[in-house]
Amino acid sequence: MNPEILKYLQVSFFSQKIVLVLLSFLLTAKAQAQLTTIAYEGFNYGGGSLAGQNGGTGWTSPWVNDYWPGTSMVVSGTDMTYSGLTTSGGSAVWTSGGVGISEDLRSLSLQNSGSIYLQFLCQFGSGSGAGTPNIRLFDGGSLTGGFGGNGGTYGGVMSILDTSLQPAPDGSSSSSASLSGLNLVVALFDYQNNTTEMWINPDLSTFDYLNPSSPDATVNFAPAFDSIAIYTRNPGSVDEIQIMSVPEPASFSLLGLGVVLWKLRKRAAID
Repeated sequence: MNPEILKYLQVSFFSQKIVLVLLSFLLTAKAQAQLTTIAYEGFNYGGGSLAGQNGGTGWTSPWVNDYWPGTSMVVSGTDMTYSGLTTSGGSAVWTSGGVGISEDLRSLSLQNSGSIYLQFLCQFGSGSGAGTPNIRLFDGGSLTGGFGGNGGTYGGVMSILDTSLQPAPDGSSSSSASLSGLNLVVALFDYQNNTTEMWINPDLSTFDYLNPSSPDATVNFAPAFDSIAIYTRNPGSVDEIQIMSVPEPASFSLLGLGVVLWKLRKRAAID
């Protein structure tokens, strides 16, 4: 056989081997990737005021009631449940007192890079307004965004809220899920692309956190946060708060691919 043709076939075969190994490596990396829990709160307490409770994992402070006109939420022994979601403990519920608003805040490490999920169960009243009901995010004490309602055209449904606790006026940041329903809220903050996406009541038997389906609502901002607060009037219940990071395998994937390519080139040289 012509030496030039033989050389071409060897190079071509070598290229095919690289492509196959590359695909295999990337598929394996994706299959092995898992979300990492940063903080979790299942409200596994014996009852009483939520303020001062310090259970769960990953938090940097206990719950604090720092909205002085209002009152702290109380811990209920009744757990909120959702199909496919592992739950534990009880839940946090509204209680009377003050100006009729229950509020509690808890701190964690600053979340402002990569891709982060915030997930929680909630059930509020059918209406909203005057600042409630919602889950608020803060960075250094400054409000950066939230989830829930605050009156207006989309005040009765679950929405992504901006720094003024308002949804987008065109409805793009609002879902069709009523605030009064039992809702599993799954939000993804993509700090690289500066976007936030929200899914309401996804089917957890098929929902892929690493490659999710089209969201129910989206906005072009990603709020950094180092604390989470619950603000609600009667009725209001929250449970199963979880913050999770999405793995970024780029660095170790490149290292592994480098080793693979080096071995293949060495094998080709020998052949």
